[in-house]
This record gives sequence, C-alpha cells and structure tokens, in this order.
Amino acid sequence: MGKSYDAIVIGLGVMGSAAAYHLAKAGKRVLALEQFAIDHRLGSSYGESRIIRYAYTHPTYVQMAREAFTLWRALEQASGKRLLVRTGGFDFGEEDSPSLQNTCQTLTAANVPFEWLTPNEAAQRFPQFKLTPTMRAIYQADAAYLAASACVLAQAELAHVLGADLLPDTPVQRLEPLRDSVRVHTESRTYEAAKLIITGGAWMGKLLSQLDLHLPLQPTREQIVFFEPYDHDMYAPDRCPIFIFHSPTWFYGLPNVDGNGVKVGIHANNDACDPDQVNRTPDDAYIETVRQWTRQHLPLAAGEVKEARVCLYTMTPDEHFIIDAHPAYPHIVFGAGFSGHGFKFGNLIGKLLSEMALSGSSSHDLHLFRMARFRQPS
Repeated sequence: MGKSYDAIVIGLGVMGSAAAYHLAKAGKRVLALEQFAIDHRLGSSYGESRIIRYAYTHPTYVQMAREAFTLWRALEQASGKRLLVRTGGFDFGEEDSPSLQNTCQTLTAANVPFEWLTPNEAAQRFPQFKLTPTMRAIYQADAAYLAASACVLAQAELAHVLGADLLPDTPVQRLEPLRDSVRVHTESRTYEAAKLIITGGAWMGKLLSQLDLHLPLQPTREQIVFFEPYDHDMYAPDRCPIFIFHSPTWFYGLPNVDGNGVKVGIHANNDACDPDQVNRTPDDAYIETVRQWTRQHLPLAAGEVKEARVCLYTMTPDEHFIIDAHPAYPHIVFGAGFSGHGFKFGNLIGKLLSEMALSGSSSHDLHLFRMARFRQPS
C-alpha cells in the first residue's frame, strides 16, 4: 500500500488538472493519475485553442460562462501566462434557425449584450465571412479563445507547486470502492484516499463500469482542419472572431492562432469509436467537406491545408454534461460526457468537483447534469 491521500484525481485533462489544482489550493493531500503524458494528443484537451463564449441556447451555460471567464483570468494571474485571448464571437446561419433565435433570446434574458447583424452589416464589420441574403449573424464581443494546452499545463503546474503529486504515464488498472474511502490500483502500486474524482474523458465509460455505473457515454472520433489563409492579417485573432455556423450540420472555427492556420471543424461528426482503437489518420472526404464549406463562407481562409487532426468527443444523448456523485459511494464524484463543448468550463467544473468531493455540494445548481435523467439499465 502506498501513501494515503485526501483525494485522488483520475485523468489530467482540463477538468482533472483543474480539480487537482483546486484541491491542492484548499490544502488537501492530492494524487493525480494520468494514463498518458500530461498534455497528450490522444484525448480531448490538447491544442492551441478552444472557444469560450456566452452564446448558448440554455441559460445554465450562460451562467456558468460568467464564472468560467473569471476563473480563467484568475488562473492567468496565478500562472503568469496568457491563457484567454478576446476575439469576439460570430454566430451565423439562416435567420429562422431555431438555435440562432434561441441564442438571441437566452442572451437577452441574461442581459448579455450582443448585436444582430444583417448580411450587409456583417460584410462591413467582418469581411472574413460571406453570408447569403437570408442569413443573419450574432456578434458577441466577449467571446474569446483559450490556449488549451497552456491552460492544462498551467493548472497541473500550479497543482504541483501547491503540493499535489502528479503521476503521468500511470494507467489505472482497478478501482476498489470502500465504505468511506477508495483504493486505486495501478500496475505497480495501490493508492488510497478518502475521496475520488474521476475525469477520464473518452475512457469514462470504461472507468465507471468498474463501479457498476453504465451511462450513455459514447466516445466519437472527431476531426479538425487547419487552413493557410490567403489573407493572414484578416484572419489574425485581433481581427477575426471565433465563429459558429448554425445549421443541421454545425461548423465552427477559430482564427489563425500562432500561425497554425484557421481552424475549422464539424461539431459532433459522431463517428463512434473505442478510445483505445482510434484511427488517427484524418479522412480525405472529411477534409474536402470542410474545405468546401470554408470556401463558401470564409473564402479568403480556404488556402492550403496546413494540418488535419483527429481528436475525441464523449457524447451524451442530449449533449449536456454529467456531473454527479456515485449513488452508493458519495465520496466518489465524476465529470463526463462533455460532448465537444466542455473545455471552456474546465476550470469551473474542476472547482465544482472538488467542492462536491470535499463537502457533498457545489456552488452551482447542477440539476441539468445529474445522471438520473438517463434511465439506468436493470
């Protein structure tokens, strides 16, 4: 038996590294286990950029975004690193798009300022985009991108500075829940703690099944494409907002961050996969689909493909998260099913998970994210 801890965190992506940081900040003895290297490419937290925005159709996410922005700024101060870069956000689609209309209503109800732009107004303000006459756009000035890998590394480094033990390249072999504690077995050692936080990304289904929790968590193989823009200045972060296209097939993208190219992808391409057996080679047909859409709506961005990548989502049926405690072992809490839009809330979710583990409650109403909404198999 190894050293005993107040809390063990499994998974050191954005959620897990945040949980480890907030636990260590609270003065707890923390062990964090990561099956790969910290900031690895095989999951959902790696990369140059992720979108952070208020533009949601559900008010819970708008409320959470308020605190997430604050927490990321606080992390910048604590780490001395620039992690959040304001670009503004550009949501566009057909004027009668239900999600576009609902986003307007939600922002209005939350008193978040935004502009509702006609195609001509959009062309004058943001010539990067090409809208058809029947389209409209929402511009929300606070939207930004997060330097994703830098965020994960900053949280992990601060957790370590505050005393947390971080063990990369340490897969969990077995979880052993006890009445008032938990044992975590690795290949070489066993660790025990009073509390356990599980944030295993696409591997959550496999981890939770060890605890007799069988939730509808589907890992999916997703892809992103980076284009060399024809006009570099036009697509620089200080001129080009993050963008989301509202349609049956949702496209999204970010400006040319650090010269890596304009990033464009399809949200929830939903190519179901086993996270341990993923084809990591991007598909030519997918790249061409994204290229054609980019040529249509961001014509001066659609230059040569600089890079294409495969990454993972973990989808729930309703695309809302699962943040909850184990029904039989309340000292085990977990976050899962972030469905391709959770990174922006990573710092906040780590904080909430640490609160749940330590006190049994959280500072946010998490009713939307309870696992009880999914029928458990008998």
